Amino acid sequence: MVVHRLRSAGPGILSLASLRRKSSNTVSAVRDTYLSTKEVFERHRVVFTVGTSIASVLTAWAGYSIRYAHQSNVEKRLQSIEESLKNSSGVEHEEIKKIVSSGKVGMSACVATAWTTLVCTRLARWCMVHQPSDSKRTIEKNGSN
Repeated sequence: MVVHRLRSAGPGILSLASLRRKSSNTVSAVRDTYLSTKEVFERHRVVFTVGTSIASVLTAWAGYSIRYAHQSNVEKRLQSIEESLKNSSGVEHEEIKKIVSSGKVGMSACVATAWTTLVCTRLARWCMVHQPSDSKRTIEKNGSN
């Protein structure tokens, strides 16, 4: 389609002078657009500064409002969970605290766990070290010494 348009436009469309003129017009149009946009921004600098400041404040307020609403929903949900725990099992708040904070482990349990771990790891290590190797098995199967 572009080739057809170029052919129908005549022989002068592809001349060096016409290409220079078109490129010069294009550069001039881009420069004019840039300068006019720059002039508008410079003339209205205060308006843009105030507008962006207001937009920033509104964005921060919206973020805070959303976070506050989410936090209040989470607190309501936690409160309802706490109430259902109190009501379903008949346990009072102080008893729940006692159950949660009674995570003390006796010394005998610690010693028993430590000795069991020590014995299990030593046994596993002994089994790994004293396991017959593949070369010994091959020798035994073949009957060679």
